Amino acid sequence: MIAREASSGYDLAYRLKIMQNTHHSQIYPMLAKLEENGYLLSTTQFQERKPNKKVYAITLNGLELLREWSKTPVKVPVSRDEFIIKLQLDWLNPSRTSELLEERIRYLEEQLRETEKTLVTIQETLGLTSTNEKKSNMPYQIYQRKYQLTLTEKNWCLNLLGK
Repeated sequence: MIAREASSGYDLAYRLKIMQNTHHSQIYPMLAKLEENGYLLSTTQFQERKPNKKVYAITLNGLELLREWSKTPVKVPVSRDEFIIKLQLDWLNPSRTSELLEERIRYLEEQLRETEKTLVTIQETLGLTSTNEKKSNMPYQIYQRKYQLTLTEKNWCLNLLGK
């Protein structure tokens, strides 16, 4: 993301949230380390009535490192889903299963609403009007993927509830 445009740690955390559960406390030490190793440069952006912020840009060495990393095989993601673990314990408390599924559906519905808003914002901000423009815009497609995965999980929960 910094490879496309200079970003503050806060902006980066916001954009990364779609791909992984990343916290600011993880991002800032990583940015400092990347800068220390010469992969990023930072400038201080002065702001009125707000604290100054550091804006990071990628260096040529950073771009080369990123290019090499992008060629490496994708690791299989580690899944630690407390929801699934609790569902597997349904024999301990059968009445809790329906509650868990209903809670999850409410959570997923909120996620769907938020993702829809983001899709509309991307579409409007970038002026994406045709299906081809949407297909070739990777940020739009990443959010579209999130939407479809969330919708699939919601439908799975509804199916388990017999709805």
